[in-house]
Amino acid sequence: MPLSTKSDLQKMVTAALKPYYPNEVSKDQYTDINRNVSRMLYEKVGENGSLEGEARENWERLARDEVAKAVQSLKATT
Repeated sequence: MPLSTKSDLQKMVTAALKPYYPNEVSKDQYTDINRNVSRMLYEKVGENGSLEGEARENWERLARDEVAKAVQSLKATT
């Protein structure tokens, strides 16, 4: 996967996490969620995945949904 695609996916995850940090997640939790969700997206996008147009919107939505799930999971365990 091209580095630019990975970078774009990381930016999507970071943007999705921004509303939760620092009030709802700690620095360590932020790092863990960012890493886990980014890696999950890398696998789903794959080598030939596109981040153009409507596909980008779908990946951004998925990033927001996965981050929300991860934050919700943290709240449930505390």
